[in-house]
Amino acid sequence: MSGGKETGRQKMIGMMYLVLTALLALQVSSAVLEKFAIINVTLDELKKEGDRKNALVLATIVEAGSKKTSPKVVKAVAEAKQVREVTGKAMKEIEDLKLKMLGLSHTDKVDGGFINDHGSQVSTMMMDPNSPVGKAFEKTLNEYVKSLSDLTGEKFLPLAKAPKDIEFFADDPDHNGKDFLTFTFENTPPIAALASVTQMQTEILDYESKALAILASLADAGTVKFSTIVPMVKPKASIVAAGDKYEAQLFVAAAAEGVSPEMFRNGVALPVGLDPDTKIMMGKIEFLASASSYDANGQSKQTFKTEIKGYGDSTYARTIEYIVAKPVIRVTTGNAPTLYMNCGNTVNIEVPALGTNYNPSFSGKGATIIKGAKAGNVTIIPTERKAFITVINGGATLGTETFDVKLIPKPRYVARDNSGKEIDLKNGVRGASLTGLRVSADAEENFKSEVPKDANYRIRSMEVILARGTARVATINATSELPDISSWRAQFRPGDRIVVDIKTVSRRTFEGKEEKVDIVGGVITIPIQ
Repeated sequence: MSGGKETGRQKMIGMMYLVLTALLALQVSSAVLEKFAIINVTLDELKKEGDRKNALVLATIVEAGSKKTSPKVVKAVAEAKQVREVTGKAMKEIEDLKLKMLGLSHTDKVDGGFINDHGSQVSTMMMDPNSPVGKAFEKTLNEYVKSLSDLTGEKFLPLAKAPKDIEFFADDPDHNGKDFLTFTFENTPPIAALASVTQMQTEILDYESKALAILASLADAGTVKFSTIVPMVKPKASIVAAGDKYEAQLFVAAAAEGVSPEMFRNGVALPVGLDPDTKIMMGKIEFLASASSYDANGQSKQTFKTEIKGYGDSTYARTIEYIVAKPVIRVTTGNAPTLYMNCGNTVNIEVPALGTNYNPSFSGKGATIIKGAKAGNVTIIPTERKAFITVINGGATLGTETFDVKLIPKPRYVARDNSGKEIDLKNGVRGASLTGLRVSADAEENFKSEVPKDANYRIRSMEVILARGTARVATINATSELPDISSWRAQFRPGDRIVVDIKTVSRRTFEGKEEKVDIVGGVITIPIQ
């Protein structure tokens, strides 16, 4: 008998141990020694878990034997107790050995000094023919295996294996001639030797587990006996509106004390823990619900597969169905349901049903998206006449919202006098009172209120002409909105005209960039009275 299957974690530790042992043969560094310290801690955790599980198995065997009087069962119960006793004896002897190893480094615990001790005192103690310590360790292992074989009637392979008995090293000329102690402790720093011994303790507990399983079968203790039974309710719906019916199914849930089941969803192991309310071991299922399509009612039927192992030799499997409801996406914009082209439109995209689980990301077609400081707050800069914004939460696509996009309205060009009053272009202005002129580009009112950070226009250049009849009296090429016409006051005559021909205009965007504006209606004529 080989000792049975190892868990994935045990295989991982074993592989790490082999790799680090090989590294030790090449070069002993502090980093390698620290890894052995980490492995030793992990092995100690495995050791505690293995001891706990084996104690529970023995309790199950003893309970089964208390209800049966057949000689076979009585004998199996007695032998199971003996298995625990010889295991405890072997574990105690090895713990004493580990204290001796620590003592050679003048400590009683694994600390920094012990980890970084490169001395050979421990390996010498274990390999020296004149030292009884190494031989006693090997004897403990051999006697333990013999005891298990005698108690169970099954043959267990040796724990103290020489390299020639290990497939990985059987053909290695550098190792296959060594004995067990030399192979295990040659050129081995104290922390690596300690980890080797702890590794052997986990193998002892694994052997004990297999021996108890054999005896449990003989004692008919393999049948699952439920010790905890609680009523459970499976509601038809988790949320019930006031005035609506509450519907549920009542059923019994049962569990066996001392059993540590393994639970899976779609083949992936779940964290399992004791529920404080029911005292039943439960697996925690948690994932983000998603669906690629929905029916006319906005629902999508989904499934996942569950498995529970550990209650005897059976695997309990079931396919679970659940309904994913299409989330309602609520969109609010700053002032209007439509967006403006090439502008920073502030939008709030919310999914109330998700509550605090709402932490979205967004992708867009026909628009660039800038995520805001708060969940759901985005700035959308459309580049096409329709923008499509897809809402994603936790990797699941919730839906796509479509926005209509309006072109930016052209500004209105306005001439004002020195007091800031808009000039009446029909009746004109008296030349004597016109001490100054300001020409500005004013944003359309709705545009200005909806995206105020994008509604900033400035006239960059214009030609201002004093015209009389068909002739030009004077011309100014202005590069600001305030052309200096003070020198014209003495030349004004009734019937003259001031003609403003706007050449270039820019719009400052919400990002602070300047965008050129196509000019429409850029000529203003002001009559002089």
